[in-house]
Amino acid sequence: MTRKTAAGLILAVLLPLVVILYPGDMDTVPRLALALSLATIVLWTFEPVPLEYSSLLLIVLFPVLGVLPFETAFGPFSSKTVWLIFAGMALSLGITETPLGTRLSRLVLGRIGSLNGLILALHVLGMLSALLIPSGVVRILILMPLIITLLRTLGEPPGSRVSAALILSLACSTYYGGTGVLTASVPSLVVFGVLESRDITVYWGQWTLYLFPVFSLCRVACCYALIRLLLPVRGAYRIRTNLDGDNEVPDRVTPAEKKTLCILLAGILLWATDALHGIHPAYVGLGLVLACYLPGLGPLHPDLLKKINFPLLIYIAAAFSVGHALETTGFSPLLANQFTEWLDLFDGSLLTQLGVLSAFILPFNFLADTAAVAAILTPVLLDVAGQTGIAPLPAALCMAIVASCGFFPYQAAPFILAYSFRYVHMGQFIRLMVLLALVSLLFLIPLNFLYWRLIGLI
Repeated sequence: MTRKTAAGLILAVLLPLVVILYPGDMDTVPRLALALSLATIVLWTFEPVPLEYSSLLLIVLFPVLGVLPFETAFGPFSSKTVWLIFAGMALSLGITETPLGTRLSRLVLGRIGSLNGLILALHVLGMLSALLIPSGVVRILILMPLIITLLRTLGEPPGSRVSAALILSLACSTYYGGTGVLTASVPSLVVFGVLESRDITVYWGQWTLYLFPVFSLCRVACCYALIRLLLPVRGAYRIRTNLDGDNEVPDRVTPAEKKTLCILLAGILLWATDALHGIHPAYVGLGLVLACYLPGLGPLHPDLLKKINFPLLIYIAAAFSVGHALETTGFSPLLANQFTEWLDLFDGSLLTQLGVLSAFILPFNFLADTAAVAAILTPVLLDVAGQTGIAPLPAALCMAIVASCGFFPYQAAPFILAYSFRYVHMGQFIRLMVLLALVSLLFLIPLNFLYWRLIGLI
């Protein structure tokens, strides 16, 4: 047993005991909800047991201990957001199970002649892939092996400046670039699901309008500038176009690739115009999945659905259950009331109140994965917004923005996966993430508030 595992198990026991035994007038059911939620968040963070096991354990314990009815605890499995995530993972197999992903990536990489140009191209590729591939983890799974092959071709060892620059360029651009795309970020989908549960509709195109210009384009540009500053590349590197494994890709585009690309482009078109046709993104995604796996006609065989990461869906459902438990047992409203009293001390403009809301969210990012933080805090923020006169949509968008401001790789699964390739030192990862978070908090969030005022959102 490692120290991390031991620490996780100890905290998972001690924190719930502190909540249960702490003197106060909180009722038993809210205490149990908070205790179970804290224990699960610790288990998610330290992972002494597999993520899917701790998630399923939480969903089972809620009805067993009387915190939630069985139907409510397992209700998130019927939510549109969970099935939208499922659709994203199913469609992503169209990239991994056909030569399309390799062909597109090598088409980009093979045309670049210098490392500085490649760093820029990777930022563009990472951001564009957020539009094509809904799952951030899958985007890393698809593109990272190609970058590793490229680094080996160049003879770059793990941890070198060039290795770190290329890996971080891809990982950060595809993660941060996905903030402004509703279907590309799990925390954003969680926020979207909470809004849907309160009958607040936001369309894919609206989400893009409100967040993409500043928190995708501008933040990816800041990421590029910081990587060039922190990891300057010296010397005239050249990129070899005859990479290992090129023979695995057919010379001509296969019918499966053509069908997959058409389906993905149709998805982008339908998601981008949902404000016009009014079809829910989940229905669009599931319709595309049915087309993709249509027996005899679709580009993929239905048997490939077995490769979907179903445990991730259990985790997402558990994150929603945490939010439901804290809200229905009265803990979230209690926290909202306390925070509202504190917010009243900052009786200023709407911009000031939105800034204070953002500052309130930030410390929670250190406690768990960003998706879990979004599931827990979004209901609280919406309650606070209702009590202070802030419109619910800007408050929810603040949640999505701050949830994307991670300081450590463990706070988001795509970063954990990128780090697992061991081509970047932890210090290199943290230094860039911390600087990007500070730039986001000090400059991009105020800039985005001004942008919202310009377009009339606030």
